[in-house]
Amino acid sequence: LKSLWLNPPAVGSSDANPGVACRLPPDNGISSCMEGNPSCRMGNVCCFEFLASQRSRQGMKHVAQDCKRTTNSVFRVRCMERPEIGQSLDYPVKLVIFDFDETLTLVTLMTPDGTYTKEQEEWARLVNFESPWVEGSRVEKLQRMFEDLVQGKDGETRVLACLTRNGNSSGVSAVINLLQTANLDKHLSAVWALPHRPGRRCGAYQEDGRWIFFDPPVRRAAHDHKADVLRKLVECPKAWFPQIGGSSNTSAHVGRLDGLLLEEVVLVDDQRANFQSETGAQVLRYCKVARYDAEYRDFGVMRDMGGIGAHDDADFDALKRFVEDPWMCKDTYQVRCQERDFEGCEKRHPVKLVVFDFDETLTMATFMPKDPEFAKSFSWSPSDNEWSVADLVEYNFESPYAAGSRVAKLKKLLSTLAKIEDGKPYRTLAVLTRNDHGVIAVLNLLKIAGLAEFFSAIWAIPARTTVPSGLYREESGEWHGFDPPVSQVNEHKADVLHHVASNVAQWFPQLASGSSQQCVGLQRLSLEGIVLVDDERANFRSNSEAQAKVLRYCKVARYDEVYRDCGVLNQMGGLGAHSDQDYETLKSFVERPWEYPYETQPRAENQDGSRAFRHGVLDVSPSSVGAAASISRKPSSPDLCRDTTAEETEPPKAPRVRKSSVQADR
Repeated sequence: LKSLWLNPPAVGSSDANPGVACRLPPDNGISSCMEGNPSCRMGNVCCFEFLASQRSRQGMKHVAQDCKRTTNSVFRVRCMERPEIGQSLDYPVKLVIFDFDETLTLVTLMTPDGTYTKEQEEWARLVNFESPWVEGSRVEKLQRMFEDLVQGKDGETRVLACLTRNGNSSGVSAVINLLQTANLDKHLSAVWALPHRPGRRCGAYQEDGRWIFFDPPVRRAAHDHKADVLRKLVECPKAWFPQIGGSSNTSAHVGRLDGLLLEEVVLVDDQRANFQSETGAQVLRYCKVARYDAEYRDFGVMRDMGGIGAHDDADFDALKRFVEDPWMCKDTYQVRCQERDFEGCEKRHPVKLVVFDFDETLTMATFMPKDPEFAKSFSWSPSDNEWSVADLVEYNFESPYAAGSRVAKLKKLLSTLAKIEDGKPYRTLAVLTRNDHGVIAVLNLLKIAGLAEFFSAIWAIPARTTVPSGLYREESGEWHGFDPPVSQVNEHKADVLHHVASNVAQWFPQLASGSSQQCVGLQRLSLEGIVLVDDERANFRSNSEAQAKVLRYCKVARYDEVYRDCGVLNQMGGLGAHSDQDYETLKSFVERPWEYPYETQPRAENQDGSRAFRHGVLDVSPSSVGAAASISRKPSSPDLCRDTTAEETEPPKAPRVRKSSVQADR
């Protein structure tokens, strides 16, 4: 980063090239150089555009390796109706609310003041709304989708609005200005911005083609979370839609929202955390837009991109069908398994190692005893009234949302995955965790549930100093501590698994004796022979310079829910927590991962009929498959800053504490 130009040429300069919107890490040491630079300032966040030679941009593309360019599979919208809605046929959808950043846009790149000249509008429309991964104009598809959503099949009209956290200093007017570059604003009846900003309007409503700015009661919502805002909206729709009760054509259209119910609202958003707040407020019907990292046009690699229909036109139809018949899409919270495209994938390498995350993957939510010995002693047993063994099993592993014992189902699954042949396990199972209590605490919970015997090793990242960072199991069943080379690897699961594939014996000390039979399947292990099962999407691709990726993985569903006597817990998970189908899906995926392709669009072929690879991976760039080619920026193109709300992390996990234990402490 220190080699980047911090003061790019002015717009209109002949030296202006497409730039890269970057996020500065907090410890980069150069943020102070950017303070006060108006060309890269947006709100209270420093953004900048750097200019690089063609050679340096090619270098970035090499680091990024293949772009995520699928027309099916993982990058599709997921529309859900919560099971809390009973007779949902009684509640037709009347209001559809769209997030803006990475939902209507693919990535939000704005001028610092949120305004555009006529010459700049085409460029702004292209880089914000048009997709290089599908044929045809995405803007036109969005316009048709809006038209279809407004006009219901029963003759009743629906209202469309936008609720955003866009951080541009010009507020809601910047959002409307960018929508107008694509002529998308005409379909919306209102736009609201969170949070409330003193001295600036937080809302705008459309009255017969004219936008009027106003202040919706954002401040009166208990929290500025979208779920809380929607709860307030249905209490008094007129406060959010001032057109209600008027005499204009728009008033007649919006008037049916008087008496609106929460069940009649759909929220379309790319952030899962927006569908339920820490107060317990829920969005009952929602559409989750896929997020992904990709090499985008000439901007280099961009993280947390999104956009309805960015990779598949089926998104538009899926959302329209959901709005028409939301009762057909009850939320199931099921796992999703994927195999990435990689060189040699046609050889169908078998899976030899299955690595599980622990927290919210093997557990539903992780509850640990306060006893410090729990994280130190291999032979821990309950010594007070805080937790019984039965309680630890119930709160950590058993599901109140599915019939039968989840622990029994996990045992059956793990036994099947190990695939015993001739008395020896064909596959090896391990645990890779970030649990703060360490590997011994994880082992103790697994022992209590009777699950430890299925695993050959447990590793923790980052490296620990006072306790071991790893454990391994002998054939006798005895566990020993050791220090795997965690400190030699970037602290990301994808990087760790790359190192495991290349240095198996350093992570499985059992192999040193040569006589152990439990890890025989790890001989000649390769990266494609590893499956990672995890509830965090970010763990499948590293943020390191090498951009390490897990080639085969299973994403466990995450959700926020009232759990036993703990109240609402956010970021819960658990394989099979809601559906027994999870176990069957994972077993099938481990047996035949090639049947769960990450890339499903036709691959480019060389003249000899082989598939085209770039930088050691499949080349699915637009130029290789005949899609829209990368563009060159005109001198009149604006300096664009990416809004940082796309990179907003989820709220921290709510404390895993029983109400009974809190009362006991008091």
